[in-house]
Amino acid sequence: MSGRGRHNIPRNTTIDGDASLLRPIAVFVLHYATVAVSTLVLHDLLVVEQTSDADDEDESAAKQVGRVVSGFLFAYTALLFGTRCLSSFTAGRLRQHAVFYELTWLCNTTLFMSACSLGGWSNSWVLRRRPAVATAFCVSVSVDQILWYLDVMVYFVTGRFPVGVAKYLTWTQTLWIDKMTCTHHLWTIPLALYGSRQPLTFDSYKLNVAIVATHVLLSRWLTSESIMIASKDESKEQSANARQDPSKYRYLNVNLSHSLWKDIKLSFVQISRDEPGCFQYMFRLLLRWQVFNLMTFVLVLRPLSHILLSISYVRSSDTYT
Repeated sequence: MSGRGRHNIPRNTTIDGDASLLRPIAVFVLHYATVAVSTLVLHDLLVVEQTSDADDEDESAAKQVGRVVSGFLFAYTALLFGTRCLSSFTAGRLRQHAVFYELTWLCNTTLFMSACSLGGWSNSWVLRRRPAVATAFCVSVSVDQILWYLDVMVYFVTGRFPVGVAKYLTWTQTLWIDKMTCTHHLWTIPLALYGSRQPLTFDSYKLNVAIVATHVLLSRWLTSESIMIASKDESKEQSANARQDPSKYRYLNVNLSHSLWKDIKLSFVQISRDEPGCFQYMFRLLLRWQVFNLMTFVLVLRPLSHILLSISYVRSSDTYT
């Protein structure tokens, strides 16, 4: 028996053309609620709040920058969620289901959680300022979003995606609104690090481990690898043909919870050649994800955070001069 047959989690979900939206909406709410609560609890348990020698003016400037960044992220997140949901009502039932699952990608929750944690909008447990939450999410998405730069730059020069993380933009199933609201892959990290107004510490990396694991586990539990619209009386041949029709079949694989992204062909990252079972695959995925995150944390994010911090303090000192 193959490794994929050793677990009962469905890799493809078939829905009727008039299927209720209750389940995808419930998955969306449960995913965000679980991520928010678990992240904030772990932050308060594990993260040592950084003390600052800055004077009151610098502290005030830091909070102001955080609120500006937070406000922008809230507005952009609302725009992204709103436009994608509204567009689904003209794109058919399949898209209506898929959009709620796809909004649980880690890159999307990073926008929402960074907005909540950078603004310091109140002293409540949910909205008080926690810059380490935003920077931890930056670490979590760092590998993917750094590879986005490579994919996009090479594509504009050669017409090819060398890695494949952004290749989905050319798929038939990708709507124009998805393309218009994908730019956050290129600016989330520098913007959130700038809004944090503090150097990146190892606490952010530690918190990122839990964030990634939570997302992968939730997606594996709640979301199938793909969804398809099919009637009960369809033949196997008709069902197979439906997989070629973007109005009837949609590839999800949210947070890589079922397999490596299908467009990524680099041999050294392949972890499913022997068709591993569920837990073996998850172990391989999470281990390699964190190895690569550690590399980007040390080589890219920490230096970048210090550069952005120095820029922000230079600007604030000029303002008060």
